Amino acid sequence: MKKIFYLLVFVYSLSIAQSKKIIEDPAANGYFVLNKVSVRVENNFIMGHDKGNHELFTNLSHRELYFSVFGEKINLKVTDFKGNIIGELYIDTLKTNKDLYRIENLEVQILKNNKIVKKWTSVQQSISYSENIVFDKKTYFEKGYLPYTDSLVNGDKLLILFRQKGKESFLKLHFEKKEGARKPFIIMSNSNDLNKTVSFENFIQESIDRLHKNRFLDKSNFYDAWPEDFAQTMAGRHFKGEKYCLVFRKPNGKKRTYDSFEYRNTVNAKTGEWTKSNGFIFLDLNESGAEYKLEIRYKDDPKYVAVYKFNTEPDWYQTLWFKIVIGMFFLLIFSVVYIIWMRRMTERKRLEQKSKIKMLYAQLNPHFVFNALGSIQGLLNDNQIEKANLYLAGFGSLLRNTLTSSENETQSVENEIKSINNYIELEQLRNPFSYRLIIDEKVNVHETQTLPLLMQPLIENAIKHGISNKEKAEITVTISKKADDLLFELADNGKGFDILAEQKGFGLKLVKERIELFNQSTKKMKIDMKIQSSSSGTHIIIRYKNWLKND
Repeated sequence: MKKIFYLLVFVYSLSIAQSKKIIEDPAANGYFVLNKVSVRVENNFIMGHDKGNHELFTNLSHRELYFSVFGEKINLKVTDFKGNIIGELYIDTLKTNKDLYRIENLEVQILKNNKIVKKWTSVQQSISYSENIVFDKKTYFEKGYLPYTDSLVNGDKLLILFRQKGKESFLKLHFEKKEGARKPFIIMSNSNDLNKTVSFENFIQESIDRLHKNRFLDKSNFYDAWPEDFAQTMAGRHFKGEKYCLVFRKPNGKKRTYDSFEYRNTVNAKTGEWTKSNGFIFLDLNESGAEYKLEIRYKDDPKYVAVYKFNTEPDWYQTLWFKIVIGMFFLLIFSVVYIIWMRRMTERKRLEQKSKIKMLYAQLNPHFVFNALGSIQGLLNDNQIEKANLYLAGFGSLLRNTLTSSENETQSVENEIKSINNYIELEQLRNPFSYRLIIDEKVNVHETQTLPLLMQPLIENAIKHGISNKEKAEITVTISKKADDLLFELADNGKGFDILAEQKGFGLKLVKERIELFNQSTKKMKIDMKIQSSSSGTHIIIRYKNWLKND
């Protein structure tokens, strides 16, 4: 196959619209070229809509084609193809089909509204014709046969079949007469040369003169029956400064008057008022980057409105890429400002947390000192002067360590162990009890950090309230590693306490507040405390979550 089958009727009709002869006579709308034979269907307007597949095919054999016709008169012509085809066509030049399409063997049958109006008849038995066709100022001579001519009303259906004599049909053409259009549509538009400076008033006058010259003012009835959805549009690229003269089809069977039409224009969502018109509308596109919408209707049929939307090219500062660049620039500025603000807020929050922790330390130290002095007083009252002196010396050393630790946010597990041991040694001077320290060998006590003195108030509570006055009292501190977590466990065999009851002492309360403040200041490293207590003793677990992740 040398060519693609296709149908495009509007190009031809529009291109010859200025010829007086073609305007007054029916237009040739469709050709079916069968090797060296052509079948032409004439009508004011034919719109094809093939219901078969849309793949490329090599011949018209057993092909069905469907069309809507809008004009009243329809002619079927068959002629020897001489190459002078005007308009667009379906074509088959496949050599193997040349015998199939010989005009002397070609028969035609026609059904109208499912009734046979022409039986299978040889094409050469039809009325013969000869005529001159004018196209592009050239005259073409055509001679052939006219198998069928008719006038159609809305709803009429035609089926035209072709076959080789005595065989099955190989081409079926379906036609249906449709109602003419009700919406006005553009049949002509022209724009002045952008390089030519002309006032809008002069452009209007030039356009009117050109329309008179081309006879559009009184011959646009050629388009009366064309469908409303088959029209030129204003689509495409338009520029600021372009001027357009738009000519719209006049109402069917009526003359143009100054108020035959009504139109309104919308520019960037600002809609104007409906304005009377004779169907010649002049547009001056004086804004760049603007969205235009032109609405037009016949005055006597206002419910059907034709709408044309188009845009003008934007200036450089109105383009999408410029808006994207500006948007990215402001986004970058916002991001920088936001990051700086977040860092300041984070730092401010960190300082506030640190200040609160120091306040807790400030409460912890007097609490610790008060309890220590109470222990010293008890030793003195028991006349244990030597132990009191030892306690006092150890207390001074422990107090210095406590004050030093409170200045740092964290300290090593090694230093925490020293503070725990010093404190327990002091308390053992007053109330002897068993103490065990268990350290998992997987824990690097020199490098691993922990909150300073977090265990001290808990140990103090265990000694003062848990194992006091108990025989064979025991306290066990276990430091271990579980996955990425560091665990501090404190166990005693004291009398226990109700963990749900409100605690009157400061120690446990201060520990909980320190843990809560720390958890607020970090997202990854958290601290969790769990307490189990009964009459047989208390078990406290402090879990430092994700503290050993990089070990």
